[in-house]
Amino acid sequence: MRAWALSISCRDRMAVSTTAGLMLVGLMVGCTTKNEYKEPPPPEVTVDRPLRRPVTTSIEYTGTTKSIAQVDLRARVKGFLKEKPFQENDPIQKGELVLVIDEEPFKATLAQTEAALNEAKALLTKSQKSQGVAIATAQLALNQAGLLLSQVEESRQRSLTSRGAGSREELDRSQAILKKSQAQVQSDEASLEQAKADYEVNILSAEASVAKATADVTSAKINLSYCRITSPITGRISRLLVDVGNLVGDGEATLLAVVLDEDPIYAYVAISEADLQMFRKMVRDGTRADYTKDTIPMDLALLDEVGFPHKGRVQYSDPSIDPTTGTVTARGIFDNPADSSGRHMLLPGSFVRLRVPKDNLTNAILVPERSIGNDQKGPFVYVVDDKNTVRRQDIVGGIIVDESELDGHASTNTKAIPERYRVIEKGLEGHESIIVNGLQRARSGLTVKPVAVPASPRPLAQVKPQTAVVPNPDQNQNQNQNQNHATSKAPKAQP
Repeated sequence: MRAWALSISCRDRMAVSTTAGLMLVGLMVGCTTKNEYKEPPPPEVTVDRPLRRPVTTSIEYTGTTKSIAQVDLRARVKGFLKEKPFQENDPIQKGELVLVIDEEPFKATLAQTEAALNEAKALLTKSQKSQGVAIATAQLALNQAGLLLSQVEESRQRSLTSRGAGSREELDRSQAILKKSQAQVQSDEASLEQAKADYEVNILSAEASVAKATADVTSAKINLSYCRITSPITGRISRLLVDVGNLVGDGEATLLAVVLDEDPIYAYVAISEADLQMFRKMVRDGTRADYTKDTIPMDLALLDEVGFPHKGRVQYSDPSIDPTTGTVTARGIFDNPADSSGRHMLLPGSFVRLRVPKDNLTNAILVPERSIGNDQKGPFVYVVDDKNTVRRQDIVGGIIVDESELDGHASTNTKAIPERYRVIEKGLEGHESIIVNGLQRARSGLTVKPVAVPASPRPLAQVKPQTAVVPNPDQNQNQNQNQNHATSKAPKAQP
């Protein structure tokens, strides 16, 4: 066999090679399929109709919370801080002992003042029992009797002398004795008046001393009571601002701690003059209640809260406008109960969002907030017509309403975050089918595959069903290549 193979000529070998190559080319040409462009399926979007609900429009503000009562605990006497029988940031009751200043110096002062009071009372008793007036009265009576005797003696001597039975010398002596008795009586009368005056003055002075000593005792008791500082309100106490052992109240009322009453709690807001005048006009026209006579609700939310879960009411408004800011300060009051751990949800000084009702809309149009797009022209929604063509519809949005505030609504939202709806003031009539999911796959003029929201009880506008494109089974070998080629030529959807 090897001899036969070697005997084959070069011409024969070339003929065999040529034949094999032609057969291979023929096989390759017969297996090749034509590569055609395949239109991609229209993007699938979720559509729904706008809601129709009665809605109360409102105005939102920002404000701050403040405790309904705040008391600074200060040292009212000078002394060393001795005890702190409380835990910082804990609830505290009215009258509960908070701090103790060293009481010993004040107890000594109280004992001194009480001793002085007893001395003053003894002096008053002595003054009241004084016999000076009685002595002066008796001395006057004695000298009045001597005066009477002198008058009788002088009259007798004068009678004897006139008859020549008595001497002139004896008459002169009796007259001198009479004058002396008269002068003594006058002196006794003056002494009696002085004794009476002294008696009254001594009693008044003793009574004043008693009153002063009593006041000193009262002051000493008050100062002693200031050593034991109690909370004047029920609330929560702050940290201790001065450590135990320090001298406090030395020339100033040292701030020691703060007690806050957090339930209920205030929320303050600055309202513009324009809003104020609008509210006042609505009150005059009878379309709005007066907060001083009726209840006007005010809702509150913290920065991390969705919606306005805290309900309160308008309680106060300043009687004048601040000319420097052009605003008036208003205040709402909100319940702020403590949880099981004693903590309150709303803390004083928090930055909050506030909402005040304005108008009542009986049949407002609402769309999900996530269905609204925004660009340089403003807000818009995508509307799908009866030919499944997307159309941009510019809108004028109003307030935002939380899902929880819509009665009888089945949510189209599948996320854990609550849905928020925007009131549409202009641009929609309420019967349109708008895209609520898949806005990034839609653009104006694009044909889409609309899918109704399964959870929605509302019927959609007329939506034309779309048939899905099924790949040709004869092209299974080149399926990936065709799809890639078609995707590269298909127009991209604008966001």
